[in-house]
Amino acid sequence: MAKPTIVFAPGAWYPPTVFDGITKKLNEHGYNCHTIAFPSIQQATTVQDLRPDIAAVRAIVEPEVNAGREVIIVSHSWSGLPVASALDGLERSDLENAGKKGGVIKLVYLAAFIPQVGESLISAFGGTPPPWYVLDEQNGTVTASDPFALFFHDVPNGQEWAQTLRPHAWSTKNSPATSAAYMKIPSLYLLCVDDFAIPLAVQQLMVDRAQRKGASIETEKINAGHSPWLVRPDEVVAHIRKQAGEEF
Repeated sequence: MAKPTIVFAPGAWYPPTVFDGITKKLNEHGYNCHTIAFPSIQQATTVQDLRPDIAAVRAIVEPEVNAGREVIIVSHSWSGLPVASALDGLERSDLENAGKKGGVIKLVYLAAFIPQVGESLISAFGGTPPPWYVLDEQNGTVTASDPFALFFHDVPNGQEWAQTLRPHAWSTKNSPATSAAYMKIPSLYLLCVDDFAIPLAVQQLMVDRAQRKGASIETEKINAGHSPWLVRPDEVVAHIRKQAGEEF
């Protein structure tokens, strides 16, 4: 049986290349991988809402599903917002009921945002941005005041990764989720114990809230900060492979 396609969705500011190491490992185990390049990062000054990012998710996932392939989406940090809004009609359960093959079979969250419909990232935190957000009102972008300390403090070459981050469209921090894919797609949430950007308690709070609404989300803890695949790549790969149905 063909293995599912793995689609990686990077968090705010992160370049797609940040997943190159882990996709190489998965390729060696027979997986085809794609990484989304979000317009709100690649063209940050021109993006006015979440729609281009939602379209970017569908542009990669939809052809895989239409070809009858199963898909697992690995969502990091902010990307939980566009991913949740982008999968209407692509869920495995809906396609199976229609007698079709393929579809998104699992979501894997890496310290990722789980939004309710109508909720933006900023509104979810009371309407006030985190104190480490640095706004550039003229360009309509936001950056992090100390990306190394927040995102890469436990990464061996963390200072180098911190230099790869780019400004992010401020508009997408305030754009609401239009759907909640996690209500139809079973999920694994990797709780990042040493995360300084989204503390463990906040991650757990989002999981608990979604579960109370009926979402099927299992959790595992990983002893890493906000970028766990750069710290414990083999552990993250093992979690993804298990979600794909491998036993080892």
